[in-house]
Amino acid sequence: MTDSDPAHQLKARTKQFAIDALQLVAALPRTPDIQAIGAPLAKAAAALAEHARAVERARSDDERRTALAATANQADDAAFWLDLLAATNLEDRTIVPQLLDRIADIAAMLAHHAATAVAPGAAAEPAPASQQPVPAAPHPTDFAGLRVAAFESRMATEMTRLIERYKGTPVVAPALREVPIPRRENEAVFRFGAKLMLEQVDLLVLMTGTGTTALFDLLKVRYAMADLAAAIKKTIVVARGPKPVAALKKLNLEPNITVPEPNTWVDVVSTLDEYRPVKGLRVVVQEYGMPNPDLIGALTQRGADVFTVPIYKWALPEDLGPLKQALHEILNGQVGAMLITNAAQIDHVMQLVAQEGRTAQFKLACKKMIVASIGPSASERLKLHELPVDFEPSHAKMGVLVKELAERIHTLIGRKR
Repeated sequence: MTDSDPAHQLKARTKQFAIDALQLVAALPRTPDIQAIGAPLAKAAAALAEHARAVERARSDDERRTALAATANQADDAAFWLDLLAATNLEDRTIVPQLLDRIADIAAMLAHHAATAVAPGAAAEPAPASQQPVPAAPHPTDFAGLRVAAFESRMATEMTRLIERYKGTPVVAPALREVPIPRRENEAVFRFGAKLMLEQVDLLVLMTGTGTTALFDLLKVRYAMADLAAAIKKTIVVARGPKPVAALKKLNLEPNITVPEPNTWVDVVSTLDEYRPVKGLRVVVQEYGMPNPDLIGALTQRGADVFTVPIYKWALPEDLGPLKQALHEILNGQVGAMLITNAAQIDHVMQLVAQEGRTAQFKLACKKMIVASIGPSASERLKLHELPVDFEPSHAKMGVLVKELAERIHTLIGRKR
């Protein structure tokens, strides 16, 4: 076995990739959301190197094919977890794109190995072309150039890169703009601060990471962080998923209850029903973008005294040009799939098409393409607007949505047609 042997090169590349990936994971922040990605990434990288070593050591064609298949699966897993890591708010992501490029090179090497592998039971002399069966062309497991529309704002760059990663043509146009409520107009924040310091808050529900950070930034204008932390520790803090948890960690605070996926308002209520019934409690809800009357109503029905604190509101982008262009392509049938990652996105999209008198045309266009929702809240809003929901991912995460849709998009298109 020489250094120039393809199997030896594969083993060397995967080994170095595993070392670099493990060093990356070791240096990641110890927050729950990041660690939930880091652990399986480390496992996939180590398994990738292990299976590539088995390719080099294979003693038969069957062993080689089995090892190659296992290596390809681990390469795909490693790419998936790297994609998810790149889509987080990780401060230092400089090495992640490098590792993604290297895993793409490894995948190309694996494809070459698979193409040159001896098929089981192959004849010494190939049959004439006229006698060879023509296999059915399998569906590709990526977008295969399909135009994919999305309406991300803060994560627009990450969404664009994810779509491109799975060989789609991204049509990404922000549909939302977060507008902070000016401090002088946000009396609710400081009323909450006073209630908190006077120990008049029993339970605080934090709905978003951005909102959590903004809430404490405003409170710190009036109160010392040490005093806020002392008051918070006397309150039951509920975090709706990993992002509020991460925001609290940066403030050296911990939630008492974390709401599991898919983190909808229904999950908030059911989690409280299980762990901390709210009857008779003074409950504060940090709102995001717009009021949630369903959540407030459910808490009130359960006997809570609810006080809401809006932090920011949703508005249309100041520059509507990109959004109008994306909608123009959808209306003209140039887009194969539309991704909805926030319920308010579809509200704004429908607002814009209604202004142009093209609501019926937009609904018809949606029936002809694949409409993918990140989770139950977005799906509920799509159905409210009488739009189809063709796909939901196994986890309500942007990276999972894009990966799993890319793998199934052509099957979904075939069924819809």
